[in-house]
Amino acid sequence: MNTILHRFLLCVPLALCPAWAGAAAFDLPGRPGTFWQQPDGLPVPAVTPTGVVRFASLAALTDHALRERAETRAAWLGIQAEAARLDAATAANWPTLTGQLSFTQSRALSSSGATVPTLNRYGPSLSLAYVLVDFGARAASIDAQRYQLMASLLTGNRTLQDTVAEVEAAYFALLAARAQVTAQIQQETALRASLDAVDARLRGGLASRADQLRARAALVEAELARQAAERDRAKAEAALKQAAGIAQTQTLELDWQAVPPDPLAATTLLADLLQEAQRNRPDLRALQAAATSARFEAERARAARWPSLSLAANTGRTLFLDSDRSPSTTYSVGVNVTMPLFDGGRLAAQARAAARDAERLQADAEAQRSQVALAVADAYYDVRQAQAQREGVGAQFDSASESAQAAEARYKTGVGSLLEWLTAQADLARARQAQAQADSDWLAAFSRLNHALGRLPATSPASLP
Repeated sequence: MNTILHRFLLCVPLALCPAWAGAAAFDLPGRPGTFWQQPDGLPVPAVTPTGVVRFASLAALTDHALRERAETRAAWLGIQAEAARLDAATAANWPTLTGQLSFTQSRALSSSGATVPTLNRYGPSLSLAYVLVDFGARAASIDAQRYQLMASLLTGNRTLQDTVAEVEAAYFALLAARAQVTAQIQQETALRASLDAVDARLRGGLASRADQLRARAALVEAELARQAAERDRAKAEAALKQAAGIAQTQTLELDWQAVPPDPLAATTLLADLLQEAQRNRPDLRALQAAATSARFEAERARAARWPSLSLAANTGRTLFLDSDRSPSTTYSVGVNVTMPLFDGGRLAAQARAAARDAERLQADAEAQRSQVALAVADAYYDVRQAQAQREGVGAQFDSASESAQAAEARYKTGVGSLLEWLTAQADLARARQAQAQADSDWLAAFSRLNHALGRLPATSPASLP
């Protein structure tokens, strides 16, 4: 037995040697400005997914983001943790039963020099503890945790709404970027046709070399603008992938057409929207729930300063090895009164701190309410302006299109100048871009208003509850 124990004690330091290696296990840089060349000990990153990801609607895209984004997963895990804490607080209403199995070897000292035998005792035991009266400390603790769970649930709702708003904003930005590319391609096609017309007139002696150079310069400028628009489209698609929880190495395909929302009704008042935001915003209600939780926590701390009455019971059976002694059974039942006499003011300080936390959270709720009102007002005026701009841009595009057609006809008949035609085409290009941006701003403004109101994305502000 001693040999086995000796070998075991010798093996323990050898097994712990890697843990004792310390900094000697790393090849540290020998001087400042030297890179460390041994990152192999870190976990290997996961393989980046590839392939095509296809969605048939904006709802499907946002659903994917809600399932895949790390922020939503963190919010869900926080809710599960708070629910477990509530279960732990509720368990305080139940008695605690503890089992124990013990083994004891003892030998008494003899003053007369007589040999005293060694006693080997073993046996099981059970202990019961149950708090009967605590002047509401457990109830206050449970209520505090219940409202904390409610605050976590509401915060999780706002996290989901933020995720949906990010996806919608990125999607509408991608729509605007695609529309800008289309507008630039149309402008490039029109300018190439203009250059062909100038070349034909130049061959017939009806145009000058300067007109050809001017038309070619305008075409090159349009090509550069189209390349910049394609870059912006690629960056907008990358932003949408990030917002939707899609890897940058995957190909994103969106198989649906954006449907504009209903216009904001003229009877919709800002005051009605502000009242709706006060009722629906999860972050406001989360702060109110957190303040209520802090108030119950203060009640728990105050109740802990009062006596508590608890029931205590235990029983056990003792048996002996290598002895003729008979087993014995013991038990005891009693009632304990516990009263905190002096704790240095700890419980009173905890009660004051919880009360101040409740007041602070209530103040935070009032400040957040002001921020919500500002966000709703800003989004409301943005929707109004986007709606009016969208209506005016249509007339602008029609005028620019008709002006470009007239300038083209005038130039081809020899009445108008090339500068007049190129200017009309530039005006038409700006009108196309303004129309595309107006449609995107229209959709984005409604998305911001829904987010400011705490609504689901499918809800339209045209229909108030």
